[in-house]
Amino acid sequence: MSKKMTVILTAFCIIFFCIAGYSIYKVFTIESDYMQGRKDYSEISADYLTVYDSKTNAGSQRPDGDYSPIHVNFKELREKVNPEICAWIWCPGTIIDYPVVQHSDNEFYLNHGANLSENPSGAIFIDSANFNDFSDHNTIIHGHHMGDGSMFASLPKWYSEEYWEEHPVMYLNTAENGNYKIEIFAAMEVPAGSEPYKFEFESKNSIENWLSWLNDSSAINTDIIITPEDHFVTMSTCAYSFENARTVVVGKMICLDDYSDNYRSGSSKSLD
Repeated sequence: MSKKMTVILTAFCIIFFCIAGYSIYKVFTIESDYMQGRKDYSEISADYLTVYDSKTNAGSQRPDGDYSPIHVNFKELREKVNPEICAWIWCPGTIIDYPVVQHSDNEFYLNHGANLSENPSGAIFIDSANFNDFSDHNTIIHGHHMGDGSMFASLPKWYSEEYWEEHPVMYLNTAENGNYKIEIFAAMEVPAGSEPYKFEFESKNSIENWLSWLNDSSAINTDIIITPEDHFVTMSTCAYSFENARTVVVGKMICLDDYSDNYRSGSSKSLD
């Protein structure tokens, strides 16, 4: 083998091993971040969340027997972990089991966990333009679409009516404004900032038009009755079929602990 060929092969081997080494390092780093995110949220859940296996020991209930199957120790959670924690969202039989936070902007929790540590998994967070007590007619909650299936990566599963039938509700306990059941009635892929992201409505007619648009655009058809007087949660995560695509899942909020469907504080303005 000529000297020139030896040099070329040596250079090729060096480049190959450098690329392979860097690739292994990146995979290891990404997996380490995933593991750390899962560990952090698992520890928070273990310390501050209680899931009831029946309503016998559950806290508040409606007269019809409906109740929140989770209890969150918000006092200690906010004191010891993060004062910006506003709520907890939980969906039975899924990975969605997270504290919900809000910052003064929508950037901080893209790369910080609910425990304020830096992590690419980020946190599940309320849009900074919303009130943090879910008193807006529509509260927007963001979360990453993580490659390990965590955070809000499972939202596209609600495009399937079969999946919706298996997971028709989520639960949302708030720190200051009661506990709620979320009845999911719409799921779709949309551009970021489009119609589902509206949260201010100037009239009853405008919210009726909004709800009609959601129903017409949804990938699933449900029998859930929705009205302009209801309050809603729009959960959002990245999608990848076009630039700035988003998956959104929209649910109706039903209060579980004040013996009515009225909001106890911070109610949004009435619609004429």
